[in-house]
Amino acid sequence: MSRLRYQLPVLLLLLAPAAQGRTVEKIVAVVGDEVILLSELNERVDPMMQTIAAINDPTERSARENSLRREILDRLVDERLLTQQAAEIKLTITSEEVDRAIDQIKRDYGLSDAQLKEELAKQGMTMSAYRQNTRREILKYRVLNIAVGSKINVGDSEVQNYYDRHMKAANVEIKASHIFIAIPENADNATVAEKEKLGKALRERAAKGEDFAKLAREYSEDANTRKEGGDLGYFGRDILPKPIEEIVFSMKPGEVRGPVRADRGFHILQMVDKRTKAGKPLAEVQEEIRMKLRSREMERQTKIYLGELRKKILVDARL
Repeated sequence: MSRLRYQLPVLLLLLAPAAQGRTVEKIVAVVGDEVILLSELNERVDPMMQTIAAINDPTERSARENSLRREILDRLVDERLLTQQAAEIKLTITSEEVDRAIDQIKRDYGLSDAQLKEELAKQGMTMSAYRQNTRREILKYRVLNIAVGSKINVGDSEVQNYYDRHMKAANVEIKASHIFIAIPENADNATVAEKEKLGKALRERAAKGEDFAKLAREYSEDANTRKEGGDLGYFGRDILPKPIEEIVFSMKPGEVRGPVRADRGFHILQMVDKRTKAGKPLAEVQEEIRMKLRSREMERQTKIYLGELRKKILVDARL
């Protein structure tokens, strides 16, 4: 459970606050014998709409909003799947566990009780709602730890191989940012061409001097990096998909390229910095490597597990 402690603070502080106001109810998804209502979806989406509302082009604004709604609905479906699995195995979270998680968050961020309540109030969230969200997040990650994490074992040979390739000798690391334009599943050629056209327009805007981070926050559909302006941080080789890696390692600081198609969509890339990182002894970095490899495999296996649950449990999304 050690990873839960380190992941949970960030995850919980990023939870979307509850939106106020009345909504005409509509079922947007059915997951097993449970429903997800439009009002619940709006509670998650509304706090993120400010950036999208600033997009001038109505077509792009509508497309971005629709994409965000699908993304958030997918998260809600995953939550339902995991909470149903928790109920199936009779997994519960006690009030004391919630208390400990919130106390850890306060310590990590240097917050008093009053300061935490103030931050929640700014987001329109009560402490009671925050505790409910905290309980749900702990439950989700407990299920994943049992179903997926308990089966992942990173051996010494894997650690050694990663070390030999990436950390034994001095190696070049790149700091880059990206804007990700998703291609919907089963998209036709016209849709793909439209997404590529948007990518080219964004590349040209960035190349002409528009702030890349601002464009990423407005247009990128990568939920993991959008709020940070598309920042991918420093990385070595064998981290990104090969089509992207080959391009970004050939770029100069400040250069913008794209759109490059890889995986599920197009990427517009900005190379920010390049540095040479000195090698370190294996003993000094082996646990860091082990955790990195475990995290990567956990992410991969979680996607597989959620996909299996969707096949096992009837999911009817209606957006």
